[in-house]
Amino acid sequence: MSGAQNIIMASRVAHLRELKTEVAGLKAENLALRNELESLRAHFDTALLAAADLRDGEALEIWDGWNLVLGSQRIAHGRDELIGMAKATGRRIWIVFDGPVENVRVNGTVRVSYTGGRGEQRADKFICDFMRMAKYLQLAEKVSVRTNDKDLLSQVGRIVAC
Repeated sequence: MSGAQNIIMASRVAHLRELKTEVAGLKAENLALRNELESLRAHFDTALLAAADLRDGEALEIWDGWNLVLGSQRIAHGRDELIGMAKATGRRIWIVFDGPVENVRVNGTVRVSYTGGRGEQRADKFICDFMRMAKYLQLAEKVSVRTNDKDLLSQVGRIVAC
């Protein structure tokens, strides 16, 4: 092969490597988006169940899980203690935690959910989204939020006031 052919071949090989790297990145991005979609579907399903509970039942308290466990004004020294406190009230309480894997558990009147996904303030976003839905359904007066996060309380207040 001539020098020119070697240069062309090397250029094509380099371009092929770039394309392979780009494809690998797109596959990873696609997987992340699929996971996020599944998480959003699960959140939507959970929110629909909670909305049905609101229509049929008594008030619902939403607790900002990690804020009440790890925040500066913590009320519990661990997740299990917080869940135990919620159960002891006998009220309908939904504790929302940030967590890498989305899931929901229901134990009597207490629902515990983990947001799944990545990024910060996922529980806050989840709580605000639920409050928007409750406001839209004219059920926001049946929902209260327990947190020591002033920003979250402010956001919830704005949602309810609109």
